[in-house]
Amino acid sequence: MSKLRNRTRMRQMRQMTADRSAVICRICLIRVLVAALVLATAAGAQERGGGPENTGETARALDLIREAREALGGEEALRRMQSLSASGRLRRFVKYVTVKGPDKVEEKEKTLTSKVGFDYVAPDKFRKRVSGSTLNGYGYSYVEVVNGGRAWRNPPLPVASSHRDRRVIDVDDVERSFMRQAQGVRQQLTLYSLGWLLQAIPSLPLELSDAGEFRVEDRVARGVLVEGDEGFRVVLLLDRQTRLPLALAISYIEARREPVIVEVASFNRKYVSDTHARARRERAARSTRPQRREMLLRFEDHRPVAGVLLPHRVTTTLDGIVQEELVISEFEANRPPKPKDFEGEPGPKY
Repeated sequence: MSKLRNRTRMRQMRQMTADRSAVICRICLIRVLVAALVLATAAGAQERGGGPENTGETARALDLIREAREALGGEEALRRMQSLSASGRLRRFVKYVTVKGPDKVEEKEKTLTSKVGFDYVAPDKFRKRVSGSTLNGYGYSYVEVVNGGRAWRNPPLPVASSHRDRRVIDVDDVERSFMRQAQGVRQQLTLYSLGWLLQAIPSLPLELSDAGEFRVEDRVARGVLVEGDEGFRVVLLLDRQTRLPLALAISYIEARREPVIVEVASFNRKYVSDTHARARRERAARSTRPQRREMLLRFEDHRPVAGVLLPHRVTTTLDGIVQEELVISEFEANRPPKPKDFEGEPGPKY
């Protein structure tokens, strides 16, 4: 009985890790391709012999950014903001499936709540803190940090093997994993730096070009195509009326996978084995081939903080369906920074 419980717990832990990694990597490792919104604009630019390097489109994009920064509060107010801290709660709306027996499958919905904190110190220090729980009820916490040219996640995500036998992990796998996680951290924090302060993270230089006008629900927006190293490509949407940042549009390739959780309590080994077999079939049936997904980060409820209008709500939709809502309860500007908050980079363990 003890062995059966241990095997069941190990399966739950592996599934918990996979679910958590899928959620985090879905946002962090943004293998951004071409958003559907951008396709026509980018193609048109290429036909005209231009692209992100086109002088006219770049100049128009820079003008749009200058107007937007003026709408936020102006260059002087942004310059005076030498540090910024924020805290709030993130609600994640999850649809999942529980398998309680070989013939008992239930579809469920659940709202998972996490505590989130952000810290920025000019010009090149950023930190994001997250603590919450998984669908299984297991708690987790992590931090993402950019400090100058360094970026890391602590604790690191599990290392992915490049071998056919996934149990085999070599030095190259570890180094590659840390490099990809650093890349994901820079891209993830760039989204907030762009959406809140309309500025880049120095370690991820960006190129801008005018992407024309788009409609976002009931608003008309001017688009700025933002491109950087490591495949970073998003469209920054600025409200045509207020000039404030309205949203970030992102597109990437990912297979659809609905979380499937096993909830079985039995001393019958065959019953437990058949239940896990049913869960594997459910995961296969509820997965699709990799396809283009469209994510929109909507910035709302702008209020003044030290003379700068900052969004107090960020809503994330995926293919038009609300996935997450981040509500900031407090912003604090120019609080004396703690240098140790931006240290603690974990090293690989061989």
